[in-house]
Amino acid sequence: MANPTDPPPERFRAELDDGRIVETDGSTVTDPESGAAVPAVLLRMSRTQAHVLAHILDDWCRVALVFATLRSSEVTERALAWTLEAGAAAAGDPEATRCAIRVPGTPPVVQRLAAAAVLREREQRISPVQRIAVVDAAARWLAEDAGEELARALLEAVCSETTTANFAYLALIDRLGMSA
Repeated sequence: MANPTDPPPERFRAELDDGRIVETDGSTVTDPESGAAVPAVLLRMSRTQAHVLAHILDDWCRVALVFATLRSSEVTERALAWTLEAGAAAAGDPEATRCAIRVPGTPPVVQRLAAAAVLREREQRISPVQRIAVVDAAARWLAEDAGEELARALLEAVCSETTTANFAYLALIDRLGMSA
């Protein structure tokens, strides 16, 4: 809970010419460094703009890796880029859908997002980029003949509990969106 002596955050709203909206609405998010609730800044955009931004962030992440050193501690924004692209695909952007489905026969983006959400909820020790890597690798195994066993083995190796691996696996294979 916020300190009651702190002044209330200012409301802000800017509508850009291209339809994007940047605003503060009084909602909060958890600051990853302090764990405290801090005011959220919201960016609203079309699914096509989200797809374009995902590619910009992904390109930036690739460039940032060129300058990485052994002492680098900055986390890239690859997880945000992947999630923006997945969100754009889930919202029906045709270009994002083509990008998100990199391997024919893999579970659709909505199912991969659901599996990543299971890992986020139940495996806090796994970083966002690691979640993406695990979910996408398991999804690729599912596209192979008899790959179900390998996908489950990967999830079981990564997850601290078999139950978590089961929930993530079910999210990947559940076409109705009914799993955990």
